[in-house]
Amino acid sequence: MVPRAWTLLVAVAAGAALGPGSEVPAAWREYVLERHGIDAPRLMGDGADTWWRSWEVGYDPDDDLDRTVMATRKAVFPLHGLDPWFD
Repeated sequence: MVPRAWTLLVAVAAGAALGPGSEVPAAWREYVLERHGIDAPRLMGDGADTWWRSWEVGYDPDDDLDRTVMATRKAVFPLHGLDPWFD
């Protein structure tokens, strides 16, 4: 999943239209099969129904992912002046 996640992130940064419903290139799937003997997923998002919730809606302290993201923001972002939420 990591190569697909990075591909989707780079696509956003490049302004390219690529979403979780996009097909994984056949050449990559063939490479994975030959190299590792496993069938790679056909879709970038495994066919899952994906959604996101903006941070503007609020931080959910009961959500494991939100807590992890917030801990990372508190630890790293202020060191680089990236997050105005933390002084």
